[in-house]
Amino acid sequence: MFDLTEGFDLNPPAPGPHAHTPLACAAVLGAGAWGTALACALQRGGVPTWLWARRQAVAEAIHSCNHHPHCLPGIALPSGLGATTDMAHAVHGAQLVILAVPSAATRDIARQVAPLLKPGTVVLTASKGIEQGSGALMTQVLDAELGQAVLTGSIGGPSFADEVAGGKSTLLTLALPALERFHPRYKDARRVADSLTQQLALAGVSLELTRDVVGAQVGGALKNMIAIACGMATAQGLGENARAGIITRGLDDMRRLTLAMGGRIETLFGSSGIGDLFLTAASEQSRNTRLGMRLGQPGGAAAPDDGALSEGAVSVISVQILERKYGLRLNVAAAVRDVLAQRLPAGQALQHLLHDNAPAVLSPVARPPRPATVRPRIGRDSETRPALQPRGLSYA
Repeated sequence: MFDLTEGFDLNPPAPGPHAHTPLACAAVLGAGAWGTALACALQRGGVPTWLWARRQAVAEAIHSCNHHPHCLPGIALPSGLGATTDMAHAVHGAQLVILAVPSAATRDIARQVAPLLKPGTVVLTASKGIEQGSGALMTQVLDAELGQAVLTGSIGGPSFADEVAGGKSTLLTLALPALERFHPRYKDARRVADSLTQQLALAGVSLELTRDVVGAQVGGALKNMIAIACGMATAQGLGENARAGIITRGLDDMRRLTLAMGGRIETLFGSSGIGDLFLTAASEQSRNTRLGMRLGQPGGAAAPDDGALSEGAVSVISVQILERKYGLRLNVAAAVRDVLAQRLPAGQALQHLLHDNAPAVLSPVARPPRPATVRPRIGRDSETRPALQPRGLSYA
């Protein structure tokens, strides 16, 4: 189990000599708020970084004027951060590539970048969603499209983009299956992870490391659904007790899906689980919470004026594939689906969630039978000395 606080410092150290070989180059694909924020952190940490954008105007504003024309208002981007619409140029020579695009676009972008990557590149997804149509986690999409020549993983956790871009302290989870000590590429993964940890610390971002990409991504995807339900509760005026109950139900959903998919419960206690859930469900800055607040109002719409759906609204539909595959019912996801599909009003769906479903509790552990009492024999044939323990073993 990893140390949840390892390397976390509210006052990041000043730049100094590198204990690990610095990363020579990185690329971030996706110039939305989150992708731009990650690129800023990498650049400020001393990693020369290129940001790939779809639109020429966005790339030019970032590259030439150090600002984003649509996202992160009032934040000056670090000098030296490059931006381009040429994907091949962005990833040329990159040791680390991060895909910071919506889950619906991840497969297409991975397919485009696959022939451009050199063997051994570490490719991370920064998306917190589940693919429509397949129910695949984003690392599963990367594995399918990029093959075995690269190392895939995820990065996520409680992080509003403007705070990361502004250099405020943030704790994220870096999940890489190759961090398994007996993985054939363990040394390569560890080298990149240690260098990235060291360099991001200079930009106020601390990393906790895990090999459990399942738990890290399930936490990131389901917390969005829980935030939608919490937003509905806020709009309905149900109070803080109800919000706590929704979070409790949601954590149980996370636990059951993580275990079903082969992940570890311990991962949910890290930044990508409880940490991300706390931030997203407790703040109206979250798109998912704001969506829930709209849904909780009479005649509330699922999409804002620009028509863009949050990741939670997409994943709450996609996760049904996993529910059917593993024989689960995710209670929070079901409640949000009922409201999105207009089968139930928000108030009624939340009442079902909180009161009508049977409590989801862990099965009691069976107590082993008590061994029968053995009375010592008295007489010439009795053995009064205790049996010798095997050398080197202790039963203390």
